[in-house]
Amino acid sequence: MIRLDVWLTVPSGKSIKAGSLVVADPDTAGGGRLRGQFRYNPEYLERPEAFALDPLNLPLSAEIFDANRPRAGVHGVFEDSLPDDWGRRLMIRRYNLKRDEQRVPNLLRLLGGKGLGALGYAEEGSPGPETTSVSSRYLQELALLAEKFEQDPAAATDDEFSLLFQAGSSPGGARPKVLVADENGSYLAKFASAGDRLDVVSLEAAAMELARRAGIDTAGTRLVPLGTTGKCLLVKRFDINAAGGRNHLVSMQTLLRADDYYNAGYRDLAEVIRHISSQPAHDLHRLYRQMVFNVLIGNTDDHLKNFLMLHDETGWRLSPAFDLIPNIGFNREHVLRIGLDSRPPDFETLLAESKYFGIKRRQEARNTIMEINAAVMEWPGIFKKCHVPARDADSIGKDIMRRTCRTPQ
Repeated sequence: MIRLDVWLTVPSGKSIKAGSLVVADPDTAGGGRLRGQFRYNPEYLERPEAFALDPLNLPLSAEIFDANRPRAGVHGVFEDSLPDDWGRRLMIRRYNLKRDEQRVPNLLRLLGGKGLGALGYAEEGSPGPETTSVSSRYLQELALLAEKFEQDPAAATDDEFSLLFQAGSSPGGARPKVLVADENGSYLAKFASAGDRLDVVSLEAAAMELARRAGIDTAGTRLVPLGTTGKCLLVKRFDINAAGGRNHLVSMQTLLRADDYYNAGYRDLAEVIRHISSQPAHDLHRLYRQMVFNVLIGNTDDHLKNFLMLHDETGWRLSPAFDLIPNIGFNREHVLRIGLDSRPPDFETLLAESKYFGIKRRQEARNTIMEINAAVMEWPGIFKKCHVPARDADSIGKDIMRRTCRTPQ
């Protein structure tokens, strides 16, 4: 059995014990199913600043909440703290975990306070988890270590990989990335992958710049050359504020309880925003703008973990966009439905969808689409500014032109 205290770092920087997780040993007779429960700490419930860690699935209450997630054993909001493919591989290598030690509760125990967001985990009764940071001056060394790890996780000793382990245990996704900090803030550093056919780092930098020009609230980004090792993209973390405190995050996948393969659409995200956002009209318009941008730039990797709700002093709001990239693979369909279909929609479909995002006037929706279209059409200059190779710019640019040119002027 695993018992963990869940700690919450609030925007002021203070850490509070918010509750407790208990996960029973795997049910060997039931295929290894995990049964877990969460309960808020009574002292936390009495605090005036207390809020629900998951407003749809874990309301503020003294009751005991069953996870009802037999594979993970914990509620989705806690699994949101963990990395996906890349970061989990690092954790497995760092702690030499056997297969039965790679379950979510044990990973949370090992993660401690090194995850994204405001939650940290410690064994029951022990002090709150420690947080660590790695200086951005080690970016070039981290890039080399990430490349070596990606090619062969056994290529170096624990000591040789120690810097990578310190910086790389928490980001999600399948691509190499680490957490670093400097005097100006904290960042997610994204590196090239050994399997890249295109310059993905430069393409993401360009997509984020185009998004800002299209009026989309994005995380700040900076393209950093790394000498002979290439380049990396620094993405400013919005879970850490200027005072060093934390903003709590919960994914749309968790809020919608959409585990494993799911069938969801942008309308579902809009419904979540209506229910929990402290500024629903504003957030709905932001989501609509991001949906249109994803269509026009060909960002078909618009899965639910790429959309977060953020909690700060003002309440819940849609987080800034943070993972935008043109279609670099062969997936022509969006992960999320737009209307009733996952295929790229036409102009009329985008117009018709606007009513689900609180846009009542057709002309307003048309103007929004045209603004975004005009910004995306600046891609040649932005691609050049972000050092996208000509071959890649030509390939991706053709797809963007197919999407934008069919939008009527």
